[in-house]
Amino acid sequence: MQETTTMGPSGSAPVDILPGQSLVTLLALVGTKRMDVEALRGRTKLTPVAFGSLLSWLQREYLVEVVSNLDGDRVEEKAQLTEHGEAVLVDMLENTCELPELR
Repeated sequence: MQETTTMGPSGSAPVDILPGQSLVTLLALVGTKRMDVEALRGRTKLTPVAFGSLLSWLQREYLVEVVSNLDGDRVEEKAQLTEHGEAVLVDMLENTCELPELR
């Protein structure tokens, strides 16, 4: 008997988040070193409260990390995909559709 494992997030997504929003957020971060948190929120088209809930959940799942920097008198927050987040995203995509072998 063959055992299968999935690499998806361990916890349930927040109830105010639509099922595809975490995928949209992770895809938006692919290929960028860091993205401004407000720009990322704009891409998801979520309310500030719903996006804050989603971002907190993604951080708890170690899929995304937020780095804060002080720029003069304002704080800049940038989000970036973690290595684990990238692996989970690839796993989600492979389970959703057939991807060409990249390696």
